[in-house]
Amino acid sequence: MQNPQHTGILFLSFSLNNIHFLLTDYTGQVKSWTTARKSRSKGVKKNLPPSSFELVNFLEKKVADLNYTSLHVRIKGWGLNKKSVFKILKQSKLKFVSVIDDTTYPHNGCKIPRKRKL
Repeated sequence: MQNPQHTGILFLSFSLNNIHFLLTDYTGQVKSWTTARKSRSKGVKKNLPPSSFELVNFLEKKVADLNYTSLHVRIKGWGLNKKSVFKILKQSKLKFVSVIDDTTYPHNGCKIPRKRKL
């Protein structure tokens, strides 16, 4: 079992135009946060991989400053580059204990099967 004082929680929130990164300690107190907008990329470029690389470098520095050995990751949202950003995170020096996708899915109930037409 990991020592809770050396484990952080990383919240990733994807929207259509931006990506939010929130780093907390194990009790849930916010230690650091950033967005793709803070990397000074404007327009559509906020969701492109170059801004994601800058954000991952920022996260690596913060995790090293806070002495976290591992992270729990919670992902939420429907961003277009969700897979590519997570691929970049996997290639970084960060170590993950768990990955949870909290994206809400609409459920309007079961559909009634159509009657067969002969």
